[in-house]
Amino acid sequence: MPNWLGDFVMALPLLRSIKENHPQAQLTLIAKPQFKELIELFPVADEFLALPSGAFSCFRELYSMGRAEKPDCHVLFTNSVRGDLEAWFMGADKRLGMAYPGRFRPLLTDVCRLDPLKDKLNGIHQTNLLENFLKSFGLINSVNSTPFKLVGTKRVPNRIGIVAGSSNNPQKCWAVDKWCALISKLSRQIPNSEFILFGTASDCQISEAVASGCGVPVLDVTGKTNIRELGQKLATCHLVIGNDTGGMHLANAVGASVAVLFGPTNLLVTGPFFAGSKLLLQPEGCPREGGSSIQLLDSNEVGTRLIDFLMGEFISEGKKNVD
Repeated sequence: MPNWLGDFVMALPLLRSIKENHPQAQLTLIAKPQFKELIELFPVADEFLALPSGAFSCFRELYSMGRAEKPDCHVLFTNSVRGDLEAWFMGADKRLGMAYPGRFRPLLTDVCRLDPLKDKLNGIHQTNLLENFLKSFGLINSVNSTPFKLVGTKRVPNRIGIVAGSSNNPQKCWAVDKWCALISKLSRQIPNSEFILFGTASDCQISEAVASGCGVPVLDVTGKTNIRELGQKLATCHLVIGNDTGGMHLANAVGASVAVLFGPTNLLVTGPFFAGSKLLLQPEGCPREGGSSIQLLDSNEVGTRLIDFLMGEFISEGKKNVD
């Protein structure tokens, strides 16, 4: 499995499709330990194997497990030499992966090459690339993009989640003053609105600055939840607003409406994949492939777009209820 939360979440519909297409298969996820809590929310695998942090202990454990259980097939959603080594040590008869143009993966037995898509890769979503890879080996027939429903969670009207940080790329972070201005505007225009700040421990500083500077009561749970708790809390939000981060992908996966702020990154490749209400915002004149500073997004304009977005959702929901 991938190492980053967003990439991990974007792989979930593929795992669901593998289980649907091969119901008798025993599916074991191999990933970083922190994802074990997350996968308990999503019924997409039979077993979870947490990778040790050290390379030597990792290779040794995978070698021992492979010799004991002898897996038939090892599917790699990663694209790294270490991942290929891990698969080689585990010793499955089939080791499947995909190779970007100019990349070679000699430790794998079967490779789906992306050379024919070389000129289109900037316009293909990451999940769709993996979908084509899995289809080429008969592992899936299609991908179901329906969000997961979490048992025991209930959407709270006017609860708005905010993901102000970005653990893996500071360039994806909108400025504190812009977040403060946005929250202030939304609090004035949405009666009885409730704001919650989410994020990892590395996002605490920016969340604290937003909470103390916006002049509006805000509940800050940044760094205070594990990944499972984060997913459950995001599922209670009517809307989650944030940068292009793993938390936003998780909110999209559990069915919350999302509004994602883009600038330097490519929304065609890493935008939220699951079906549902979503608003993707870029600075004026920014190509859909990204490349602009996120700071060019104006907080007043973002607030106006969000109000229109929520009003459209309200009208649509009203029509559903009438029907």
